[in-house]
Amino acid sequence: MKTIYLIRHAKTISNAECDSDRTLLPVGIARTHQLGQYLKLMSTKVDKIYSSSALRAVQTAEILVPYLRKKKKDIHFTSSLYLTSVDEYFNILVALSDKDKSVLFVGHNPEVTNIVRFFVSDYNGYMRTSECYAIDIYADTWQEIFTAKREIRFSKLIR
Repeated sequence: MKTIYLIRHAKTISNAECDSDRTLLPVGIARTHQLGQYLKLMSTKVDKIYSSSALRAVQTAEILVPYLRKKKKDIHFTSSLYLTSVDEYFNILVALSDKDKSVLFVGHNPEVTNIVRFFVSDYNGYMRTSECYAIDIYADTWQEIFTAKREIRFSKLIR
């Protein structure tokens, strides 16, 4: 089985000069800690962590890693997850080693929402900040995830 965790970055300021430099608001920081506590409570184990290189995603990922028993150096920051398409997420997924059972992404809308919509056919929502979806996929390889049976392990919205 493979598991994909999709997290939309936490609540940010809206008046930064450059969109990629937007930082988390205090409420966003607090909600990220709450989400981290929830992930710890759910005994979340991740093999790989990928985050957009936009500052708000970086901050969100860095707050979460201790709750996942990981370190900041374990996060793969990539500009390819900022202003992108779902194809970039799919490219990362199929390139994972089959030894890896789970991956966590910290990203942005609309991509994270579109990934959930792809794997959860009846999902018609729109991911909010500090929201997480854990999707279990009954596949032995990452190549098989597109056609294998899948289900939501949990979803969590911190408000």
